[in-house]
Amino acid sequence: MREGSQVPHYGARDPITKWPGIGPKRAQEFANLGVHTLEDLLGLWPHRHEDRRVMTPLDQVHEAELMTVQGIVQRAQYDRFRQILRIELSDGRGTLSVVFFHAAWLQRQLPTGQQVVLTGKVERRASQMTMVHPEVQTLKAGEPPLLGLVPIYPLSGSIRQGFLQRLMKEVVPRLAPQVADPVPVAIQERYELIGRAQAVLYQHFPPDLNLLEASRKRLVFDEFLRIALAVQVMHHVDPEVAGLVQNPDGPMVKAFLASLPFELTPGQQKAWETIQSDLREPRPMARLLQGDVGSGKTVVAILTMLAAVDAGHQAAFMAPTELLAEQQWQVLHRFLEPLGVPCALLTGRDKQKAAAHEALQQGTLPLVVGTQALIAERVGFSRLGVVVVDEQHRFGVKQRARLSLKGTYPDMLVMTATPIPRTLALTVYGDLDVSEITGLPPGRQPVETVHVTHERRKVAYTAVRQAVMRGEQAYVVCPLVQGDDENGGAKAAVDLARGMEKVPGWRIGLLHGKMSSGDKSEVMARFRAHEIDVLVATTIVEVGVDVPNATVMVVEDADRFGLAQLHQLRGRVGRGNKPAQCFLIADPRTEQARERLQAMVQYHEGIKLAEEDLRIRGPGEVLGMRQHGITGFQLANPVKDLAWLQEARQVAVKLVADDPHFAYPEHKLLWQWVRDALDDAMPSQVLH
Repeated sequence: MREGSQVPHYGARDPITKWPGIGPKRAQEFANLGVHTLEDLLGLWPHRHEDRRVMTPLDQVHEAELMTVQGIVQRAQYDRFRQILRIELSDGRGTLSVVFFHAAWLQRQLPTGQQVVLTGKVERRASQMTMVHPEVQTLKAGEPPLLGLVPIYPLSGSIRQGFLQRLMKEVVPRLAPQVADPVPVAIQERYELIGRAQAVLYQHFPPDLNLLEASRKRLVFDEFLRIALAVQVMHHVDPEVAGLVQNPDGPMVKAFLASLPFELTPGQQKAWETIQSDLREPRPMARLLQGDVGSGKTVVAILTMLAAVDAGHQAAFMAPTELLAEQQWQVLHRFLEPLGVPCALLTGRDKQKAAAHEALQQGTLPLVVGTQALIAERVGFSRLGVVVVDEQHRFGVKQRARLSLKGTYPDMLVMTATPIPRTLALTVYGDLDVSEITGLPPGRQPVETVHVTHERRKVAYTAVRQAVMRGEQAYVVCPLVQGDDENGGAKAAVDLARGMEKVPGWRIGLLHGKMSSGDKSEVMARFRAHEIDVLVATTIVEVGVDVPNATVMVVEDADRFGLAQLHQLRGRVGRGNKPAQCFLIADPRTEQARERLQAMVQYHEGIKLAEEDLRIRGPGEVLGMRQHGITGFQLANPVKDLAWLQEARQVAVKLVADDPHFAYPEHKLLWQWVRDALDDAMPSQVLH
């Protein structure tokens, strides 16, 4: 970039290529960092800051965790065999040896005579002080070094730290003062927050540690507030518009309860009592039902839907895939057929779609199970009273919102077997009331979980053979469908199934996402009918698959899966009254992977695993926040910053209650800010 380069005209939404020195290739590398506009560049927060406030002369260098020095390269030598670059640095008072690993590209940047500033760890090697793989800042003639609390940014492709630091040093001071501040002054004053423009500037280039913390406090509050406001808007119901009152004491509800071959567990009973109270009120229900795999959420969902049928309304049950929708329909059909309640399956490939559409519109079809096909424009309901969304984490806000538009504020029950730590549930689900089914049905036992290395994988497959000999069934889950893994070693379902078919004594089935819907349904039907002993599959069996005779689960390369996935996979076995085992085959290559496997062996409760997931991975990716239609956390941490999360949520609740349409002049920027977060999340008719 040229010294003193100017950008005569620009806007925050201008593409990053508007800035001199950034062409299409570099723009693509920035895109990998989520940076497309100049505004995005301002929000590319540093991972951390290195303290370069003290420059140490080379004749005073000593062993230390971190030290900053400046000098001129006297010599550079690259060892191609060992892939080590060694340079000798001098400042006229002393010299320092410096080594870089796997950094051949640096040789071009560090020729003899190049002036540099280095920050890194200093060790004593062979009686001389050596700086090991430091951060490098190359200086042009007369250019002052970047000192103080220096930002260290995430990188992509050929973008180097020095380039990004120099770019930010030009861009941030120029653009930060023009950052709009959407948060009303009264709120800023109440919580002693600095202005947003200041916060942006100081997050990149803080004059001191106190202002860095003040910057983080403001930006963390903003992240929480923006998401909390977005969620409040999505779930806000006009108090003047009445919902539908259901009938949880109706004849169908009573007949269903009487037909059950078991009593509701205390956990189910408690959840149902809470839901009954919601259904009796004209205020639309918005409830999240959490419960571990096998805890009996489906029975509670059926009760909720029958309460709508008893009130003369319709109910819709939405599952994330055709396979799961078909399985849930089979469960519902088995329960409801004896009661005389028609229940149709509506997915993208059903032959009876036209008849089902007409029956739904006329009101003669009380209950339907489907996928996202239920939110297609052509699907109409006569009087939709209850919506049940299964495995909520598979749906974005956009899909749920569209489905709710099919009725006049229907009661909504959102179910998940992937429990969410309450700190995150507060933010992601806003004002959804949360119920939890605790405990397992009578006779159900926790699944024994065993971690084995690849060297000992025979232990897992011996357990599979023994289960088959007992007349039981098993799953084997692989991370890949077919072919070689670029990183080497991962098992592919197709290849493993072929190999297992050559071994006599068991009947092998194969299931993966690339199969046609008809083939997938046929394989699952054969597995349920015990025409298949061992089902080799990908994570397509992660949720919803219910075969009580399956007692062994083997997960190949288990370190490649997240905790939520592993917990869901484990939940496919132990669904009957027989003891069950889950074998996790892995040689974990990272500390995070080791911790995940240890947590799976140690804990069986989903909520405990969710908390461990939050601790291990941090908040950025937990729950797949972008699936909810809103950006995940960048600086904020719901555990560390719980107090600010709660404060921001209280502010959001009050703001939306006092000014639901953001009509006050001081809320104009705030509404645009929230709109930006919601643009891709909501149907347009919700926002306008």
